[in-house]
Amino acid sequence: MVATLDYARKRVAAIIEEIDDLKGSEFPYRQSFDALDILESIFKDQQGVLNKISPTASTSVTQNACSISLYQLQLYLPILGFILRSTDVRNAFEAYGPLLRLVQNILEIDTKLIVSSEWEFSPFVYRSMEDLPGFVLIGLPAPESSNPLLLPLAGHELGHAVWESERLSGNIRDLSGKIETGVLDVLTDKLWEDYHKINPQFKKEQLRNGDLFAARTWMPAFTWALLQVEEIFCDFIGLRLFAESFLHAFEYLISPGIADEPRSGGYPNLQRRVSHLVKAANSKGVLVPIDFESGFIAQKEPSDPGTKLLVSAADFVSDSLIPSLIDKAWEFVDSKSVPMRNVDKVSHISEEFRKKIVPTTISQSFTDLLNAGWACYMDRKLWDNFPQIMQKDRDRILGDLILKSMEVSEIHKRLGNPS
Repeated sequence: MVATLDYARKRVAAIIEEIDDLKGSEFPYRQSFDALDILESIFKDQQGVLNKISPTASTSVTQNACSISLYQLQLYLPILGFILRSTDVRNAFEAYGPLLRLVQNILEIDTKLIVSSEWEFSPFVYRSMEDLPGFVLIGLPAPESSNPLLLPLAGHELGHAVWESERLSGNIRDLSGKIETGVLDVLTDKLWEDYHKINPQFKKEQLRNGDLFAARTWMPAFTWALLQVEEIFCDFIGLRLFAESFLHAFEYLISPGIADEPRSGGYPNLQRRVSHLVKAANSKGVLVPIDFESGFIAQKEPSDPGTKLLVSAADFVSDSLIPSLIDKAWEFVDSKSVPMRNVDKVSHISEEFRKKIVPTTISQSFTDLLNAGWACYMDRKLWDNFPQIMQKDRDRILGDLILKSMEVSEIHKRLGNPS
């Protein structure tokens, strides 16, 4: 065990040295540095534990301490990489202030935000970080991390943080009971014939009376339905926060989907997910882009009969909760006094972009700027009457206008100037 302990000590010493090097980086905002301080403290504590273990310590004591340190290395090394990438100039630093303001409005005033690039082609959020309480880490795909038009997708990732905080407070916890009841109702009614073919040993009463052996046959449907409901809720949070711009960004990043990709039970089928967004948008006065639904392809359903049955049950239940989820998302964001997209202001900003090609000179809301940006992006004739603007430069110039407008708006807010 001497070698094992020696290796563990050297691994921890190496990551402490790496953190010290990272702290010498130029961070655009304090929160990244604060996270490094916390992680450094964690590994120094672990180093202290390892250094106190004597050569005569029992095998179990040594292995346990070394195992814990290895777990922490595997857990936090990706986060260190994420923090390092938060310094990269590819990130849209101008959007950080408005996004932080939104995050602190939605969650807690002292919430710390780190925005970075991620080497996965989907927005990403680190969740449930016990050792980094109060931090929200949102990553955008590296090739798109400087594209302000995709910032509305952060609304979905923020929704996950809302989901966790609200489940703890009890506002969403009651959904678990509804989901369990819904799964059992579907399996013992609409899908009973299919269920009984696969599980002939169980009767309806056993499912409803909590038989432990019967529960093993339907619990995956409960888990998948709960995960689906969370994803749908997060989509609705993004839609409430960013209106039409969320739909445009969603379509930009995800459409049409990957052909023949098997669907995950924990996500709605992509076409169903899109139909849920359309239903929410129509019910709340958000304009759906033309041909939005037809722009997505179907995912493959499970071929295994048992899995297909349970996924179908999860789908039935999550579908039944759509109206409730729409209301919960809107009620939560409304309770935080987050302004909705203002159609008149969006029109005014987009006209300024089109005619003057200058950033806004007054404070504008985050969502209005993003929606104005998308309105201009969708205008195929944008700046046709400005021959000096080459077509290849169009998107870059529009992105710069949006980001500089965010910067101007943030300066006005910090100075306390009215809109």
